[in-house]
Amino acid sequence: MRVDPPASPALRRVTVLVKLATEGFVDAFGTRPEWVEIPVEDLGTLREEVGATWTERVSDAMGLRAGGGYVAGGPAGTVALAQAAHAGVLGLLGLADLPPEVLVEETPGGPRYHVPEEWFVTVRAGGSGP
Repeated sequence: MRVDPPASPALRRVTVLVKLATEGFVDAFGTRPEWVEIPVEDLGTLREEVGATWTERVSDAMGLRAGGGYVAGGPAGTVALAQAAHAGVLGLLGLADLPPEVLVEETPGGPRYHVPEEWFVTVRAGGSGP
């Protein structure tokens, strides 16, 4: 059985923020994003922790690219993570108190977190909001 080495808190934070942006896009538009931008520094963290080859594979598979923040996009529009998401992710990772607006549902597969809509900034194609 293969056991992956534990991920650093920085890598876990990047992974959860990418997942939040992607899931926010799916919730808003009903389809997966064509691309996901992450800050240049966090893309560097990803490369450093998992290697260039794996980072390239992920980048090709999900359109991961460097940008100014965490933003998922496609023809329908974009979903960016608000500052509250960046603060709240530490609670999701167990590195800070869980924000009170995050609801936790216990499932047979483990806890499922429901984050508030205010964590996402949705812009539909053409520039209109949600």
